[in-house]
Amino acid sequence: MAHLLRRVGYRNVRILKGGLGSWASAGLPLESKTV
Repeated sequence: MAHLLRRVGYRNVRILKGGLGSWASAGLPLESKTV
């Protein structure tokens, strides 16, 4: 997904090794918004 976002012009995109699950398991902050 990050590669696709970069191709269409987004620049502030990072590839997260291990995915969101690894991020959450490490206790790092998550933010969510109701749309």
